[in-house]
Amino acid sequence: MHLLSLAAQDWTMVFLRAGSSVLGLLLLWAAIMAAVGVMLVPRPSNQRLALWVGRACHFLFKVITRRAKNFAQLDRQLAVQGPTTVLIYLTLFLFIFVGAFAFLFYGVTGCPLTEAFYNSGSSMSTLGVVQGSGFGAMTVMFVSAFTGTTVISVFIGFLLTLYTAYTARETYMSKVAMICGEPGWGPEMVVRLRKLQLEIDPDGAGQVINWICAMRVSQYIYPLLNHFRSPVRDRHWTVTLLATLDAAAIRLAAVDAEMNMDLVRVLAQGADACHALRASELSRTKGGEAEGAMLTWMIEESLLVQCDDHVAPDPGITRAEWDRAMAFLTSHGIELLPDRDASWRAFCRVRQHYAAPAYFLTRHLDAVHAPWSGPRDQAFDFPLVWPLMARKAFAQGEQ
Repeated sequence: MHLLSLAAQDWTMVFLRAGSSVLGLLLLWAAIMAAVGVMLVPRPSNQRLALWVGRACHFLFKVITRRAKNFAQLDRQLAVQGPTTVLIYLTLFLFIFVGAFAFLFYGVTGCPLTEAFYNSGSSMSTLGVVQGSGFGAMTVMFVSAFTGTTVISVFIGFLLTLYTAYTARETYMSKVAMICGEPGWGPEMVVRLRKLQLEIDPDGAGQVINWICAMRVSQYIYPLLNHFRSPVRDRHWTVTLLATLDAAAIRLAAVDAEMNMDLVRVLAQGADACHALRASELSRTKGGEAEGAMLTWMIEESLLVQCDDHVAPDPGITRAEWDRAMAFLTSHGIELLPDRDASWRAFCRVRQHYAAPAYFLTRHLDAVHAPWSGPRDQAFDFPLVWPLMARKAFAQGEQ
């Protein structure tokens, strides 16, 4: 009724205030959907606002790190990418909410825009320095205060969820660092397991699978976790995962005479995780649906098929690299199966299931350049880093 009474006086003001109210509602809806998509929906968000922020942050840190002279400097700069992106999300959401409620205040009360923004900021922060007058203003004020409190509360819970998943991931990686080396490498993991008289028994395989599944679920839901780097420079979740899968593949193809179902389960879960996390990362930075991960049972079925094709699929490494690794194993007392060519082909068939998505992740996330971890961006093509035992062996000319 108040707006109708203004109609005879100034139709321009009526249209401005009505348009401001509509714009405020649209901004409010966009901010709510983006915040819910990023922090609450248990899958990668396809909201445009969240997608733009993900792209902008990824591009910004690519530009910042272009001048990195070594991997230590690169790792130090990228360590803040994940937390910075989280803070940008919160700041952007709050700014949009303040702007949305400012337009609503202007549409309801007709006050100057500067005063509307002041009222909005006061209500969102629940400082109570401004007292609204009229039913419309009071309604917007209470909704704004409730929204501000809710967003901050949800954000706190979001941070707790992120760092709980991060801590669980890094705790396991700290435990296996003694076994897989730093950076991780599959052949070294096989040697260390034998030297430490450890075998991947059902309990050990279960722990590996639990870690893979927990990491796949948490990082698929929150792809930002992909960019949270380990506290140790030569440790990265992609490299540790790849080393674990390579160790299992070597055992199946070249060491164990009989099929080990525990290793098959580890490989199937790990390959599925690589595909799922690649899809979620592409969704976060390039848009589209985060689908396409292979089903675990399909991978297991493929691993269990006994075939001996003469043409080996591309495993992501060369035959020379494989032969060098096998010589490294034998020099440390690992007995290999007699048919080396058959072992190579079997390894190729297994590794083809996870090599491509794993290489995408190591390159996209600029992981430490460990052996068998694929190429890196030309701008960050730093020297290869070997784990301790392999570095000593190759440096002493044992191969």
